[in-house]
Amino acid sequence: MNSIHIICLAVKNISKSLTFYRDGLGFETTTEEEKPAIVFFNNYGTKLELFPLSDLQKEIGESVSNVSAGFPRFTLAHNVRSKEEVDVVMQRAKLAGATIVKPPVVQSWGGYSGYFTDPDGFYWEVAYASDWKFDDNEMLVID
Repeated sequence: MNSIHIICLAVKNISKSLTFYRDGLGFETTTEEEKPAIVFFNNYGTKLELFPLSDLQKEIGESVSNVSAGFPRFTLAHNVRSKEEVDVVMQRAKLAGATIVKPPVVQSWGGYSGYFTDPDGFYWEVAYASDWKFDDNEMLVID
């Protein structure tokens, strides 16, 4: 698990954040609609994702429903090539001392993922989707 493929910012207003990053700062994306369900920016080295805060809270579960209680409003993601690899990485994280927040399940977006927190409480998602690809440098390709 020596890679971070996605940094997900849980945003309050996805349209406003899309405009800020795309139009204001020049981040590149293939997203054309003004109120998308999710946005991926194609950066050098990693992807930056915008995702509605309320949807991320639902996906992870009730334990993060109160932002003021310490949920950091971002997650780190490690993407893999199979569902089985999600399970292997989650087990490895648990054995290393992680807290499994949400065991891997088929998600509403069609992929398979689970969440854990590291010893300092940072949220990690381990995820797989059948339409994701990796380039020759092991970078995640999302079209």
